[in-house]
Amino acid sequence: MDQKDHDLLQTKDEIFNAFRPIEQLFKIMDTSSVEIYGELTRSYADVGITLCQSFRQKLNAILTAETGDIKNDHR
Repeated sequence: MDQKDHDLLQTKDEIFNAFRPIEQLFKIMDTSSVEIYGELTRSYADVGITLCQSFRQKLNAILTAETGDIKNDHR
């Protein structure tokens, strides 16, 4: 792995790590009690989780195109 690939992999890791708290928030919302918080919270969680997955896939595709074939998406 050359320096450019290493730098892109490090950037990818930093982006995923910075994004992780947002993803965790949606996961917590998904486990919230419907009786207490209502169905709307779960609906927001579903949308958020789907957006997080899409973000990870797109970012991975962009950076994989740049680096060749580095797979490291930290799921």
